[in-house]
Amino acid sequence: MYGGIHQIISALKYLFTNGIVQLINVVIQRDFPDHFLLPDYSGIPWSFHARIIAEGVFVIVVGIFFGLWAKARSQRQLARQL
Repeated sequence: MYGGIHQIISALKYLFTNGIVQLINVVIQRDFPDHFLLPDYSGIPWSFHARIIAEGVFVIVVGIFFGLWAKARSQRQLARQL
């Protein structure tokens, strides 16, 4: 489950940093037209990020199901012992 959360956060990290770089470049172009812009690596398509986030959601759901299965199994074993 934590692996899926980490995967989603790491994918969103790149989206947010690319947005911040683009915002800074807009400010540089507007206020300081003679300065160089920051390198923009936003050429990665959205489908790539969406696929990584979907894989993270899948890992989280599988982790939740395994956790529920283990809890139900332990409760059944406790009920048999009583």
